[in-house]
Amino acid sequence: MDRKALSLLLISSLYCISSLVHATDLPAGITKCSITDEKCLKNSMNYVLKNHAKTGIKQLGLVPLDPLHVKKFSLGKNPKSPVSIDLTFSNADLLGLGEAQVKKVSPFTRDLSQDIEFDMVSPKIALKGPYSIEGKVLILPIHGSGKAEIILEQCKVHANVKLKGVSKGQHQTYAEVVDVKLNLDPSHVSYRFTGLFNGQKAPSDTFHALVNENWREIFTELKEDICTATGLIFKSILNNTLRKRPIEQLFTDI
Repeated sequence: MDRKALSLLLISSLYCISSLVHATDLPAGITKCSITDEKCLKNSMNYVLKNHAKTGIKQLGLVPLDPLHVKKFSLGKNPKSPVSIDLTFSNADLLGLGEAQVKKVSPFTRDLSQDIEFDMVSPKIALKGPYSIEGKVLILPIHGSGKAEIILEQCKVHANVKLKGVSKGQHQTYAEVVDVKLNLDPSHVSYRFTGLFNGQKAPSDTFHALVNENWREIFTELKEDICTATGLIFKSILNNTLRKRPIEQLFTDI
């Protein structure tokens, strides 16, 4: 091989190595943490919420979180509950995650066998969009469709995330989210629906007075289904992000 060809080969090799190194870098501003460094993990999560919630991070597969577009959000009837409704939001938006603050996060284990838990607080989480509803709320039959807004104020969120490792080769371990269990604990909840009772004002006013005066009891009855539906949404978001890179590229000590 002559000197010119050898030089070209060397340059090409260095370019390929450089590309691979930079391909594993995280976006600017996001710190690569030790897998057991709780403080670093918390700070990194807060950095992403503060700086990327509205835009997402395309290279990590993270969609915009504020607003978070939700194609469908459904709650089904429970005949044993005083709040038994079929409530469906379609093409709605979940707002407020950009203002959330992560307060605590548990460390990972290298084999991903330990559940990850974190706590965060958001000043306001709102679900807004087209809806349809039919059923019974306390003593009042209810039906309608239109636009709705449900607001959870000073909402504490506790999440338990179950992971498993999926090996795709040497130093190619991907995290897969098996389950996300959420607990939502708001200080107040308010409800607003347009288009109830075929647009009749009097029964609509009665309904809003009833649900907003009894917000705690109503949220308690709906809480399990709301948390389950929200957990499925965040399971999808996390898996979309985690499948982009092996965990060896996400932490400093794996």
